[in-house]
Amino acid sequence: MTHPGADTVAQLFSQGLEFHGQGELNKAMQTYEQVLRLEPKHFEALHHVGIVAFQIGNYDMAAGFFRSALAVNPDDAAAHNNLGNALREMRHLEDALLSYERSLVLNAEDANTHFNRGVALQTLGRLEEALHSYDQALELNPGDDQAWTNHAAVLKQMTRYEAAWQSVEQALAVNPHNAEAYNHGGAILRELERLVDAEECFQRALALFPDYADAHCNLGRLYLSRERFEDALACFDKAIKLHPQLLEAYQQRAIALLRLDRRDESQRDLNTAAALRRELTDAYRKQGQELLSQGHPQSAACMFTSALELDDSDADMWQLHARALNAAGQRESALTSIARALARKPDSADYHLTRGVILRASHQYEAARECYEKVVMLAPRHPGGYTNLGSLLDQLGHPAQALANYERAIALDPECALAYWNRSLVYLRQGDYERGWREYEWRWKAETLDLHKKQRNFPQPAWTGREPLQGKTILLHTEQGLGDVLQFCRYAPLVAQRGARVILEVKKPLATVLETLAGVAQIVIKDDPLPPFDYHIPVMSLPLAFNTTLDTVPSAAPYLASDPAKIAQWKAILGEKRKPRVGVVWAGNPEHLNDHNRSLPLQQLARLLSDRCEFISLQKQVKPSDQALLDSLPMRQVADQLQDFSDTAALCEVLDLVITVDTSVAHLAGALGKPVWILLQAPFEWRWLEHGKDSKWYPSATLYRQPRRGDWESVIDAVAADLEKLAVSF
Repeated sequence: MTHPGADTVAQLFSQGLEFHGQGELNKAMQTYEQVLRLEPKHFEALHHVGIVAFQIGNYDMAAGFFRSALAVNPDDAAAHNNLGNALREMRHLEDALLSYERSLVLNAEDANTHFNRGVALQTLGRLEEALHSYDQALELNPGDDQAWTNHAAVLKQMTRYEAAWQSVEQALAVNPHNAEAYNHGGAILRELERLVDAEECFQRALALFPDYADAHCNLGRLYLSRERFEDALACFDKAIKLHPQLLEAYQQRAIALLRLDRRDESQRDLNTAAALRRELTDAYRKQGQELLSQGHPQSAACMFTSALELDDSDADMWQLHARALNAAGQRESALTSIARALARKPDSADYHLTRGVILRASHQYEAARECYEKVVMLAPRHPGGYTNLGSLLDQLGHPAQALANYERAIALDPECALAYWNRSLVYLRQGDYERGWREYEWRWKAETLDLHKKQRNFPQPAWTGREPLQGKTILLHTEQGLGDVLQFCRYAPLVAQRGARVILEVKKPLATVLETLAGVAQIVIKDDPLPPFDYHIPVMSLPLAFNTTLDTVPSAAPYLASDPAKIAQWKAILGEKRKPRVGVVWAGNPEHLNDHNRSLPLQQLARLLSDRCEFISLQKQVKPSDQALLDSLPMRQVADQLQDFSDTAALCEVLDLVITVDTSVAHLAGALGKPVWILLQAPFEWRWLEHGKDSKWYPSATLYRQPRRGDWESVIDAVAADLEKLAVSF
């Protein structure tokens, strides 16, 4: 059924397209905006406003409208591709690649998207992947001369000159007027020492495009190598006239002038080149730092690489490069870069600190410890050294030494937020909730934590537990992981008992199951518009607001329930029960920083599986490396039927036991009051305390702890023995 203004909307949109096609972008934009005033969710109008914004160079605005369009129709491949293009222009290259990949899932036959993906990968220096993308684009559209040109450029970067020249020939066969292909061809032929042919290519590029500064410079370099100094000088003069900021032209002209014995002029160009180099280096540094702070480490690394190509003597730039590579997960390359920084400044505490961070991320803990100890030796008043050393010592199982280092850091800097926050984790694990919850609030001030970067700034005041709530509306908002919300949403009924109307904001997978939580008036999906409220509090600040101690943990379970209809469906799917039914989870979110420690190799878990019990995988996402083994094990797979946590909750209800590593399913089973055996890595996360088989938070849980770091075999032995007892007693 069409709405009353449908004809007007259609007519306006058609008019907008007409303006757009005629290149009247302002009129097109105004007309599309008229459409959106009448129909705010008009997909094509949103999409086309984004296209116009892209065409006028407002890439941020373009990305915003493409995202709005995709919120209306998330399955439009072209909009994903266009969003990728806008993000690429903003240098958000990792996000751009995600958009291209989403587009290709929807339409794998779009040559243009493969091409655009290749451009992003080429910019990131991921040359093999870029080459593959261009190959795919050319397989779909062999008549794309620009794809052949870029293909040639990548091969040239890989020093595969013969293959690069073949790609240039393909580009020129498709389009003999491609000046860029001739320019690339000349540079490739120069490397192949075919100098006469190279000169002809540069001349053809300039015949097609006389104002091509790069081609003038390249031709000048060729003349310089052939000692045709006057001709070279003329080329560099033209290049500089066309592009006064072209660093390479000044550098090469300085050489030509020197060979012509015009030393003063040569020195002048060298000075200009040095100034331009500093200017460009500073620009790359600034943009790289901005990208790094915005969470785009690969793009940042590209900026720092460009700076280092101009000046590789800058130790600080090598450190920035190392930090960006580490944030992008490229550990070996990061270690190489920080080694280059240290080679220039071997006594820099900051560089040793960065190296320690990279080594720790690489799981080289003892080497990282040596780095941090070097930091505190070189800079005994550097609080960051003590904070990082303390965190590593705690991870290695030395909490007393960790606390001593945190206290030293705080003594040096009473506002050292990261030291306070790290110390809170030790206090909480030791059961010192009074100090632990109080210092856990420092997470919002610790600038290196993602939490700090993602904190919410509401105009409404935060609730601390002291303000009266009678007749007020309060927002409990999500933070950190899904398991954290499942654990701490238990406070919602207590907040409601204070007389408040409680709004609970959660991520979408949790929404349905949390509708069963008592005391919640409204569930809101994160990133959806929020209704009016008077106070707010992040869910993990609730224990502090209620002055929670070990003796006052709200542990009444179940506090969540399952949909009876879904329970009935699972009973029908699973059929008659003949032996204990056991749900199993062996791996958590692979993006979690501690996932490599808390997840269990499926191979080790496999020996638990016997015919004494009926095993069902509760694993929503299975790593490709695990799938073949999983297919060979006596465990039922139902991942395709687990759409959200309400499905998993209903399945848990028909099981006799859940066995899981420390992940969100552990919290879900505990919140449902179901028997759950939780397999914990050492050292133990703060919520499970340091000792004991029971949990203050989940009365139905049994904890199986590693006796030493990495020892899953002992855990599996204990679980296997208890499983046998369960089977016997069934």
